[in-house]
Amino acid sequence: MNDKKRLMDIINLIDYGKNVIDVGTDHGLVPLYLAKNNISSNILATDISAPSLKKLEDQLDDDLSKIIKTKVADGFKGIEKEDNQIAIIAGMGGNTIVDIIDASMEFAQNLEYMILESNIATEKLRLFLYNNNFEIMRDFLSFENGKYYDILKVKYGNKKEMKISDIYYGFENIENKNQLLEEKLLIDRKKNQIFRENIIKNSKNYDGLDKINERLEAIDEVYERWKLEN
Repeated sequence: MNDKKRLMDIINLIDYGKNVIDVGTDHGLVPLYLAKNNISSNILATDISAPSLKKLEDQLDDDLSKIIKTKVADGFKGIEKEDNQIAIIAGMGGNTIVDIIDASMEFAQNLEYMILESNIATEKLRLFLYNNNFEIMRDFLSFENGKYYDILKVKYGNKKEMKISDIYYGFENIENKNQLLEEKLLIDRKKNQIFRENIIKNSKNYDGLDKINERLEAIDEVYERWKLEN
């Protein structure tokens, strides 16, 4: 797992002794690590695809099979609630994570916490969590194989107020002046400025321009917050 920084960042957020659901487990790298390192003794690994789930099942010996159970499932549907239960939803875009939580809202609200990882549309996920009274306890960037990933740890209740910069870039990255965020802001600003110029210059349809302007506003707000801190 040394070459899987993103997955280790997720694993490091998990407390020992929890009953773990890993939604969309695919190869099951996280459940295998949790079981082999005695972090959890009760893990349910799920995937909507039986062939994907078989990649994990083929790696389970008798001992691991006592710890890791598998289930073909769509999100949280058909999963029994247990005490001391947490969930991991990783390897998906923000919109898909929103759909999973929204389809099983009561189940998600009763989990001790969820660890969510997204590499696209995370602003939609953060806004959804805020509107549904989830507290974002952790929110930081991870970088692996040329891609940026947002990793969040959330629980139901006691939501925190968020500025537009928090919605787009995560409060923890901003407060800690995360170097990965500094890199990402430069990329996002240049990319969105080009998008805006191309739309204004070449298109009669300005759909999407408001979203671009909003992201650029969020970037400016991050820089302003850092300036005020200095």
